[in-house]
Amino acid sequence: MDSRNEAKLSMYNAVLTHIEASNAITVTVPAFATAATTLRTTYNNIVEAAQQETLAITGITIDKTEARLALCNEAARIAAAIFAYASSISNNELKQQVNYPISKLQNTNDELLIPVVNNISALGTANIAALATYGVTATTISDFEDTIEDYQELIPNPRNAVTSRSAVRTSIINLFKEGDAILKNQMDKLALQFKTTEPEFYNTYKNNRIILDAATSTTQAIGTITDSVTNQPIASVAIQVVGQSYTATGNSTGGYAVKIPVPGTYNITFTVGGYNTKTVTGVVITLGQSTTLNVQLVPLPV
Repeated sequence: MDSRNEAKLSMYNAVLTHIEASNAITVTVPAFATAATTLRTTYNNIVEAAQQETLAITGITIDKTEARLALCNEAARIAAAIFAYASSISNNELKQQVNYPISKLQNTNDELLIPVVNNISALGTANIAALATYGVTATTISDFEDTIEDYQELIPNPRNAVTSRSAVRTSIINLFKEGDAILKNQMDKLALQFKTTEPEFYNTYKNNRIILDAATSTTQAIGTITDSVTNQPIASVAIQVVGQSYTATGNSTGGYAVKIPVPGTYNITFTVGGYNTKTVTGVVITLGQSTTLNVQLVPLPV
């Protein structure tokens, strides 16, 4: 959702929270209470659709990111072994062909990464007889080729998910039209029944109907994830909002941003191999704002 719809969703919630806290008043006009119940259903459907919109891309992206990291790590390990072998026989050409540290591989786009790792695999096969003492065997290369194949299958998935996300966005647009119609054509009209008899309730309802400007900021949590011992950034951390489908993956410099379109208080979990999982509780997410949450993870014992 964009910031305008996030603001509108927050307005829906404010209106509904006020009404549901004033049940003794609203039941005196049953049609108003019924319309509010319908709006609550629409609100819940929008929240669910917003979660699906986020999950349509992020869940697949996390899978691809994890597979890419595993591929790059294994490619770098095999390339390093071949490089060491090439150095021992003074084969500078072979050294240059496998000069691919992990940082270089991670910064290679998909179109070029697959040819690079295939080349590393081929060079490993070509020199397999000499590589056993360097930690690379035929089984190593076979497993590596399986890893390459697995990653190739994941490459188009985020692009395909865009189509799915487009359908969810259309659903969200229609749900907002439905919610707006309930408010404008039913609840706003029926709320006038309370103007004289329950002026405080009516005035609060009117105030809650105002859509606060969420500016151009995204409602999200952002920050940097670092090692608690070295203070160095940790790459590719998986971020999960507990009990929700809002997820993200940290970048190579430890930075992250997880969109949480519905304002509220959440618990957020940070997970990555080699470190203790950490859950930060009571994170307050404000409409239209980026909440900064920097996290340090404790390394697992060696």
